[in-house]
Amino acid sequence: MVVLCISKTIEEYYKEMRKIVAELARAVSKNLGFDENYIENAFNMKSGFDVMAMNLYPPNSKSKSDIGIPNHTDPGFVVTLVQDVNGGLQILSHKGKWINVHIPHHAILIQLGDHLEVLLIKIIFLCLH
Repeated sequence: MVVLCISKTIEEYYKEMRKIVAELARAVSKNLGFDENYIENAFNMKSGFDVMAMNLYPPNSKSKSDIGIPNHTDPGFVVTLVQDVNGGLQILSHKGKWINVHIPHHAILIQLGDHLEVLLIKIIFLCLH
């Protein structure tokens, strides 16, 4: 019964996040001077092919070794991130310094993905995190 409840909650969350991402695609397209469906069509977003992952990375302060994953950018159009109170997300500044990212409680961070950078060559550049 608990699994069914969690499954329904995750499904509802996923559906709402898809709505947000579709609206974001239209807004980004429009603000860059393209037709509002440009990104949606380029990525065939109506096909319903999405990847949703939920990860938990323990804070590095609890270990003398690196925990988590190496520096990277993310695939896809966007990544939506909800962070717990421990934080941990860092981005690499243009000066080569790692900066802690503060995500307010109950906020969702939207990060642009590799596919968008490829689609919009020389318009946007992603930062390592």
